[in-house]
Amino acid sequence: MRRLLLLFGLLGFVATHAATLASAQGLGEGLFNSVAYKPIPAGAAVKVRPMDNSSNNLVLQEEFERELAAQGYAVGDDAQYVLSFETSDVVGAYTDRDQRHVVELSGSGGRSGGEDLRARVNVFDSAAGGLFNAGRGTGDTSIVTPTQYRMDATIDDKGTGRRLWQAWAVANLEQSDGLTLTLSMVPVVAEAVGQTVKQKPFSLR
Repeated sequence: MRRLLLLFGLLGFVATHAATLASAQGLGEGLFNSVAYKPIPAGAAVKVRPMDNSSNNLVLQEEFERELAAQGYAVGDDAQYVLSFETSDVVGAYTDRDQRHVVELSGSGGRSGGEDLRARVNVFDSAAGGLFNAGRGTGDTSIVTPTQYRMDATIDDKGTGRRLWQAWAVANLEQSDGLTLTLSMVPVVAEAVGQTVKQKPFSLR
């Protein structure tokens, strides 16, 4: 029983944490953070390096190079500073409304630490359906937690190996695709190079 309580507590914490992150972002917005450890000279030479060479990341690399050049940085392969980036996603949770359940199980603490299991047959449910009817459910799917995309970026000094700056941007996937969403993060990251930024909302394309 104690293990079940711990499991439910952990699941509740994860769900609450995910809901908090989602609610912190407005519709059509993402959140950006960055930390500057050492100054980066204006107009410095920067090389952009994706952590993997997927087709999407190569598109993002080109966008980074354009945005950094627009910010006055000299973009090239033979550069002292290296901006590395990677993207990741957390798939959201979905539920079917009015899902048909014929047999429902429940449990409670039994003797000697065991579990007393009870089964209830759902004979008839006009909405969701039961043993003798299919119900009139809509079959709609609702989003419990949306899919979230994240971009992480760092700038290191190639000569010393020191990390000078790091940043991360997160946003929920709403109407666009993952590539379009992460492309919206690139200008926000590029504009904040060398700066410390806390919980800054940004608009998605």
